[in-house]
Amino acid sequence: MISRVEMQEVVRRYKEPVTLILGSHSALDARGGARNYGLRSILYTTYARAPIYLQNIVGGEPNMEVRDLPGVARRDVKVAFDPKDIKKEGDWRLAILILDTYDEILNYVDELLELEAIQIPNRAFSVYVCGDPTCRKVEDDFPVPILGSRHLLKIENRGEIEKDYYWYAEKAGIPVPKKYEYTIYEKGIRFREYIDEPMILKAEHASRYFERAFIFASDSSDLEEKVEKEVETGTLDRESLENARVEQIVLGPHANFNFFFSPLNAMEEWGDVDDALARIYNVSIEKARYMLANELMSIDERRETVLDGLKRLPVEVQRKIEERMNPSFEVTFHALISIRESLIKDVLKVANQFLLALAEHEPPGIIGAWCLQTLVTWERPSKYNYTPTIKMDVTLGTEPKKPEDYGLYDVPEDEEPYIHIPVTQDVALRHGGGTNVHMGIGGQYSNVKYNRIMSMGDRIALEIKRAMERGMLHLLVT
Repeated sequence: MISRVEMQEVVRRYKEPVTLILGSHSALDARGGARNYGLRSILYTTYARAPIYLQNIVGGEPNMEVRDLPGVARRDVKVAFDPKDIKKEGDWRLAILILDTYDEILNYVDELLELEAIQIPNRAFSVYVCGDPTCRKVEDDFPVPILGSRHLLKIENRGEIEKDYYWYAEKAGIPVPKKYEYTIYEKGIRFREYIDEPMILKAEHASRYFERAFIFASDSSDLEEKVEKEVETGTLDRESLENARVEQIVLGPHANFNFFFSPLNAMEEWGDVDDALARIYNVSIEKARYMLANELMSIDERRETVLDGLKRLPVEVQRKIEERMNPSFEVTFHALISIRESLIKDVLKVANQFLLALAEHEPPGIIGAWCLQTLVTWERPSKYNYTPTIKMDVTLGTEPKKPEDYGLYDVPEDEEPYIHIPVTQDVALRHGGGTNVHMGIGGQYSNVKYNRIMSMGDRIALEIKRAMERGMLHLLVT
């Protein structure tokens, strides 16, 4: 297994790091940020997806208005079909490397190290290059520095590894959907007893390795019938059901909360701010700085085919369609959204707990871009064993005593209030796919903090520049 120390020694020798970006998922945002901070990039892609980047050239210099796009392309962009044709010397700012398959990049480690490459991970990288659910190829056979945690890329592969994100969520003590156990038989699944509650099955697609299947049901009997049909059509098989998860349907809007954790900021003094946060959370000053270094950047939501189209139809039409087909959930669009301001505290609470749990159980924990994918529901806290860690009155205690402790001021005394609860349904410990929604315009929360346009791609590049200036690039990589 490639050690962090080994990768840190590599980047200590870097003079002009080049961001290495897999051309898919969130590559345009990552490249845009690198351009905005004067960093070179190598964007590697396949023949099928190369037109995306050939027809969306991200060249030019920081703060430069591009008027002559063909001229910028001639000056700044190099297109290669072999990494050996990309040399460190020259005036190129963006090298587009076109390969037959993404995992070919594993064959060119020497060339990438000579170019001083740092891999910016995204989901496509962890799917197409990692090799299997354990990410063995990246953990063992890709000794190129990664901005982020090499060993946490695999935790998204729920059900296929022991310590997936549900394992870490349990350690963090954050709300997640309740899980239901079942047995597998030849035609599908069976529950030990009838469960009268809406539920969803999440599984890997049987015939499409990179896709996931989601089946919604009104109760356990309904799910058993639907799974049997999907087994018949080949969408599911025994292997996919063995690794699947059935959980309660949490009623509430979906939101992707995009964060950036800065190891550099975690080492800084924050004046009165870190002292106040340490007092409110009743934690050490070091933990307070760790939480302050976890920056909320933006929020987006998914639009999925065929589900999104189905939702827009009258209910009687939906029912007739669902009798003939199970809607698919192919992520197609992302939309920019924001959250009611008073609820930011609840999202930060969950994010902080998860952040600290990862640091404890898989050091160094989260580095750089990550995404907390939630459903925000309206429920009594006891249903999710959810208690606030901050008491909102002037005594600043830590034990909940009344509704005000949850930030509520209109609930009768001695009643358990209904509150908004962020329920974590997924976690992505790399550059999230929804951040392309704010490239060029920045994230609403990051823009306010930095008083300029700041997308996730910008924030990644800014961290690299600051680390280089301070001689601390080794803190960012594994």
